[in-house]
Amino acid sequence: MIATETFKPLVLAQAKARKVEPRLIVVKHPVGGLNAEELRERIEAATKGLTEATGK
Repeated sequence: MIATETFKPLVLAQAKARKVEPRLIVVKHPVGGLNAEELRERIEAATKGLTEATGK
């Protein structure tokens, strides 16, 4: 799951309530209303997290 840092506590609380352990990639908030460079930074952070999580 990919979430922004603002929503991380909510994701973790919901996961705990459902007794699941999320595989979470956290990026800077917000992701909406960004210019191309800011969005590129979020995409690169998410890609790096996904690559590290999957070992690929």
